[in-house]
Amino acid sequence: MQYFNFYKKVFFSYLFIILFTSLFLIVKCEFQLELISNLFENIFFALLVIAPSFFLENKTLRKFYGLFAFLFFSITIMIESIYYCLFQVFFSASTIFVVMESNFNEAIEYVNFYFGLSEAFYLFSTIFLIVVLKRSIKTVYSELKFPTKKKALASSLLIFIIFSSLKYSKLIIYNFPYLFIKSSIEYYQTSKNFDLSSKNKDGYFTNVQIKSTKINPVFVLVLGESTVRSHMQLYGYGRNTNPRLTELSDQLMIYEDVISPHALTVESITKMLTLSNYESNEIKKGSIIQLANAAGYITSWLSNQRPVGIFESLITKIALSASKSDFISTAYGQHNRTLDQDLLPLLYKELNSQSNHPKFIIIHLMGTHFKYENRYPDSLNKFFTNAKSNKYLSDVEIIKNKYDRAVLNNDYVVYEIIKSVKQSTDCGAVLYVSDHGEELEEIKYRGHNEDFATKDMFDIPFFLWQSEKHRKFSPVCYDPNRQYMNDDLFHSLADILEIRAEEVDSVRSIFSKSYKERKRLILDGQDYDTKFSVNYLNDLQD
Repeated sequence: MQYFNFYKKVFFSYLFIILFTSLFLIVKCEFQLELISNLFENIFFALLVIAPSFFLENKTLRKFYGLFAFLFFSITIMIESIYYCLFQVFFSASTIFVVMESNFNEAIEYVNFYFGLSEAFYLFSTIFLIVVLKRSIKTVYSELKFPTKKKALASSLLIFIIFSSLKYSKLIIYNFPYLFIKSSIEYYQTSKNFDLSSKNKDGYFTNVQIKSTKINPVFVLVLGESTVRSHMQLYGYGRNTNPRLTELSDQLMIYEDVISPHALTVESITKMLTLSNYESNEIKKGSIIQLANAAGYITSWLSNQRPVGIFESLITKIALSASKSDFISTAYGQHNRTLDQDLLPLLYKELNSQSNHPKFIIIHLMGTHFKYENRYPDSLNKFFTNAKSNKYLSDVEIIKNKYDRAVLNNDYVVYEIIKSVKQSTDCGAVLYVSDHGEELEEIKYRGHNEDFATKDMFDIPFFLWQSEKHRKFSPVCYDPNRQYMNDDLFHSLADILEIRAEEVDSVRSIFSKSYKERKRLILDGQDYDTKFSVNYLNDLQD
């Protein structure tokens, strides 16, 4: 009974900190189920931290451990919560990457900008609670006697059960010490590959040349995410999802029949930005960023996607060869709640920086990636409501409404990018293209997955804006109906950047007079134009 009372009294102090923190996060931040998971993880972790007390025979050592464990637990939960408050995500290897790669002064400025009165209130309140509860912890540990072997064995069993529960329930992924150690190891292992990419800025291209000119053009490539052209007003969609870009439509070269080589981000972007395509897996020569570096461009990569992860690290290797790279999010895809418009200040900074060299800027958006409701501000909730409450709508209608709001926000971001380039230089261009599409009509196939591929997973928007002066610098042979697959984007980018090299093939550039259409192969060799032709689909239905 003594040991139960001890556990109860000590655990009460831990629980007080846990509940205060959870209440603060739920009130301060947008409610997410992950906050409840984190609450249960903290409870399990508290039990786990308390349990070793029963193994310490020396009374002084036991008291020291009790105070140290309580302080350790309280400080970790405080750091974890402040971090979540500031960035709306939990700690990860991407966090370490951003911290290690960031300028210290910029990091301090960023924290100062987001650290407000509510965070200060939580911080000082928690410190006050720790000081008050520490006395109770000290008293309870002073009264504890060393347990019998049976009690110690029971404590061992308890530790095993708690640790197993954390691991197999996957609640351990919310534990800060575990995340810190795991993320540090992951960052260390991944950074060795990153170092190789960041040091090789120019790739291995031969006879690289750039068009001789006295002007310094600015070219911006906007990489969208999960955006299908069938939900864009620019491509005839019935909803007003592109009001701003539609205003610019007479200034845009809109390509009607461009597809992605994959329905997956990493595979698609890797092919888009390197020489790799369905005929060849050639990536050793380098990326379009490295080619631009070799030609004398100042290159920048601005991203709203996390830098480290099973699906992100390969893209980051490409990004780190840029003269400068910035990542504003550390959250995994669907959990990322950072809006793409937060990239705009970084773009303004790059556009306004003084340089005697041409600029090539790549902006990697979250676009319309699931969860769609995380891709737009609350102010857009009034759009596309079907004039009914959600309880009268089908699942498909609810999902479409959220997706279309994400497209609407994407419209604003891309428009602002074009507007910024237009205002900053008289010789600028912006190319927008998505990595892949998204299925929204067939609810059972919703999203993007090559195991059950649909046409909309490959159909992507592709349009170009050029200033008058840039048209003279890099004239484009525009045919809106050219059939094109984005695994040849490397050659099209080199073409419009006016870069020549032995590896660049103008026949593969959609902007070139020499362009030749080729069979568009997807899904390990299937012909896209046959697979999704009207007659073929009708035959399947019959």
